[in-house]
Amino acid sequence: NMELRTKKVLTNVGLAVWFFFAGVEYAVIIPTAWLYVESLGGDKFFFGMMFSSFSAAGLVSGILFGIWADRVGKTKWIVIFANLWAIAGNLLYSVGISKYLILVSRLLSGAGAGVGSAIFAQLTHTSANEERTRIFSYFMAMRMFGIMIGPGFNFFLRLCNFYIGPIKIDAFTVPGLFMAILTALLQIYMVFFLFDLPHIDNQPENISPSGTAANKKEEEMQNSTSFSFVEENSTVSQETLTEQKGVSLGTHDSKLAQLDQSSEMSSNFGTSASTQRSYDSFHTCQSNMHSTTAESLEFYKTASLGNIQNGGAEGQKDFTAKPNNGHASNQWQSSVSEVEDSITGSNGNGESLREVSLDHSDRSEQVTQASENPPFLTLLSDVVREETVVLLALMFCIVFNQAAVETMLTPLTDAVFGWREKENSIFFICAAAEMVICMMAIGPISKKIQDRTIILGGLLMSCLSLSWLLVFMSNKYDPSRLPYFLVGFGMQILSIAPVFISTASLFSKVTDIRIQGFCHGIRRGVGSIASIIGPLWGGATVRIWNVSIGVLIAMVGFVLVLVLLSFGRLKDPHVPGEQDRSDGTPTLAVNVEADEQTPLLKETHPTHAA
Repeated sequence: NMELRTKKVLTNVGLAVWFFFAGVEYAVIIPTAWLYVESLGGDKFFFGMMFSSFSAAGLVSGILFGIWADRVGKTKWIVIFANLWAIAGNLLYSVGISKYLILVSRLLSGAGAGVGSAIFAQLTHTSANEERTRIFSYFMAMRMFGIMIGPGFNFFLRLCNFYIGPIKIDAFTVPGLFMAILTALLQIYMVFFLFDLPHIDNQPENISPSGTAANKKEEEMQNSTSFSFVEENSTVSQETLTEQKGVSLGTHDSKLAQLDQSSEMSSNFGTSASTQRSYDSFHTCQSNMHSTTAESLEFYKTASLGNIQNGGAEGQKDFTAKPNNGHASNQWQSSVSEVEDSITGSNGNGESLREVSLDHSDRSEQVTQASENPPFLTLLSDVVREETVVLLALMFCIVFNQAAVETMLTPLTDAVFGWREKENSIFFICAAAEMVICMMAIGPISKKIQDRTIILGGLLMSCLSLSWLLVFMSNKYDPSRLPYFLVGFGMQILSIAPVFISTASLFSKVTDIRIQGFCHGIRRGVGSIASIIGPLWGGATVRIWNVSIGVLIAMVGFVLVLVLLSFGRLKDPHVPGEQDRSDGTPTLAVNVEADEQTPLLKETHPTHAA
């Protein structure tokens, strides 16, 4: 068998190439897309539809692929299946018969690109929390690297002019054929060298962020008190017992005295402190003999079903830990059985409590299975908490700003500096290079600075850069403003990468690990919506520069306020000592480490003499 390290390297290479090709596709298709649509009779509105259809299809398919990945727990064949959609879409794009065929081709390609949510889920499951920001930054940098390199392919693709049967391949159609070939080659690689790596998030404290690791550990210590005897400890009223069995309280006292002797004997032979506390809780129940009813028994059994598994396991360990204590253990078990028989009564419906107790283990297994596989709607509630809503708003804001600024950039440089295709291409290549460098730098920085601090710094820089552009730039021709333009847009580009990467990483940490595919689908879907609306706003307000930039500043300022208000929650909930959250969920368990003398069932009624 291939070593795990080798499988991981091959898998990461395949996924990195997938992100790289996603950037290349964007860079080689967009420059000629408008002329392609225009040549087939399409107008600007239809071009906008074609441009938005890619994001719309990715929005829907991303959520579906994410749910699929969560259900099966594997991503290899999901990615391969999605690549088939991308290949089909790019092949249709190269046909060039009708503008509607181009629209369908972009829908298919967008549906294939939606598998990114499943890929991010795979990266989440196979990376530690402290390394996730660095890993996300590297893969996102590969996409930006593809956008930076992509325009270079157009230098030789624009020279193509040949036929494949009746289909003409020229500068407009060759980008689709080129991407179909590249995706097909990647498909072959993924079939043989892409693997479903083992998950490293199988520790209980990593399952859900609704509680801290310290709280999880405390609950485990609390649950170590055996619950296997609570059923016997819970008693019914004297009148019910007399009617059903005719057993007097004197019989109970004699049985309890015998149980006490066996308890002391077992303790002398090395019985653990946990079991001894269970014996003490049994004595406490004696005081409640006259008041506890059958409903109380059902309450204690159902309220603490979540603690049965840990407690029962520890109780069994206590009885089997000392092979030489067989006599004491047998005497204890015999006494418990006799007392259990003596307190058997009716629950009011004619059903014996003994029969109820026989179904105890079945219900315990059902509850355990339900806790391990909760309903999807229960998991969905994890996505609508305060911190996740803030992060989704942050994602929308940063993508909206980026899309709006990119849309305004070309008309602005044309009006202010008189730039053409050559100058704009050089600027975009330099911007992509700056983005790649910034993304690569986020990895080392994230080891020393928390994600929320990186996000805060990025938002402050975004506000500063937009304010700079609002003050020093206008949409009037003035080449002397070039230095102000480069500084302002340079800071804006520098602010995008930290916020984008840290938001994605932190979002994966504050959401349930079992629905990472769905969560990343929601996150990418919000980004897709922003990438659709952003260009519409940028294109509509390009002539009113002050209004356009002013709205962007207001959006960033609003999200900045949200981040500051929720700053205490925007942290990894699985790291001990870093979570301030307290949802006040009550618990029936006691802290046995803090107070070992506290009984499991506290006295609520006056005690009665035996």
